Amino acid sequence: RVLLTLRDTLQTAVNAFGLSRQYPRRPSFEPDKFVPSTLLADSSPIPIEVYDAQGTDPSRVISEPPPYPFPNMTIYRLMTWMHSGSHQKSQAEVSRLVKDVMQAEDFNLRDLDRFSVRRSLHALDNDTAKETASFSDDWVKTDVTLHIPTKSKDDQSQSFNVPGFHFRPLVAVIRSAFADIQANAFHLFPFRRLWKDPLDNHEERVFDELYTSDSWLEAQDDLQRRQKEPGCSLERVIAGLMFFSDATHLANFGTAKAWPLYLYFGNLSKYARSSPTSGACHLVAFFPSVCPSVLLCDPI
Repeated sequence: RVLLTLRDTLQTAVNAFGLSRQYPRRPSFEPDKFVPSTLLADSSPIPIEVYDAQGTDPSRVISEPPPYPFPNMTIYRLMTWMHSGSHQKSQAEVSRLVKDVMQAEDFNLRDLDRFSVRRSLHALDNDTAKETASFSDDWVKTDVTLHIPTKSKDDQSQSFNVPGFHFRPLVAVIRSAFADIQANAFHLFPFRRLWKDPLDNHEERVFDELYTSDSWLEAQDDLQRRQKEPGCSLERVIAGLMFFSDATHLANFGTAKAWPLYLYFGNLSKYARSSPTSGACHLVAFFPSVCPSVLLCDPI
């Protein structure tokens, strides 16, 4: 008996840098297709200068007054606010401010009379409502038991209890991340990155992302060979988890510190993942401090 395996492979055209992609299986979703050009370059409108009506001397050039280049003063003030002060205001957040707040049917400008951010935050912190919101990826506190081996292989290991381990369930964090809008930029289908030499047309492999590695390609191929869940027709993809941990000082003075555990998704390009304002870092745990010499502590 002969088994014939058919694969719907795909190789993209070579771009201006000589790079192409080779997919073992044709992807149903390509995140880079939806990246707007505004996210690839920072640009700002260049004010048009007009000459004074009294002459054509370039030294007497004047600029268009506000709201140029915008149609009205409302948009002018909004864009001025966006490009001034803090640099944490992205295009998406400004659009959300306009659509979800300013254009809401129940938004009333008069309600902002004598508005105070500090007073509103104070009222939120002092909310005494009995019911609180709960989420599947909320923090959980538990105790961890460590089994410490002894010097002798004949003796059993000693157990030490470490209380106060705070963490977020990883499965819940993964579901929350894939339901977030940032998941639109996740690469769900691995591929080989190839570079074509313009002189002799030979191709070389390029390793630049986790989802272009052999390990990811092999894991994806192994996943597709496994039996599907009964009644499930969804595509099966891999979530690449990248963990990072280091001690963090909690203040500019003193010795107070914490040891957090961070999670990044390898499905996101390193160029987006490494951006300080990308929001791609997920805090998933805090490691509690243990006895400096755990072997001197009292076992359970």
